[in-house]
Amino acid sequence: MTENTAGGQSELISSSAAGNAERNPIKPGKYAAKRIFSGEKAQITEIAFDADVELKEHVARTPIIVSVIEGEVEFTVEGRKHLLAVGGSIFVEANVLHAVYAKIPARITVTFLSA
Repeated sequence: MTENTAGGQSELISSSAAGNAERNPIKPGKYAAKRIFSGEKAQITEIAFDADVELKEHVARTPIIVSVIEGEVEFTVEGRKHLLAVGGSIFVEANVLHAVYAKIPARITVTFLSA
């Protein structure tokens, strides 16, 4: 839902964790990515991971902020591993090699910032 406010425009992205799970369910043995917001200054993609699933090393073309909203993940940046649980976040600059592994079912949001 997009609304005009005195300062500009706002858009509700998510109202609950349950809504996130319905919008992008965990797929057995896989990860599933779904764009949940696209704007001029940022885009947000939600990724749902089944247990023991990895998103292999890759880079993003823009800086990103990754936040865990369910479960926990091992987030590797240039070989350094970080365990992130619900509420954990990490910033990664553009073109930096990173990977994500979920030992248990998990859900993250990736905010792609304008370059």
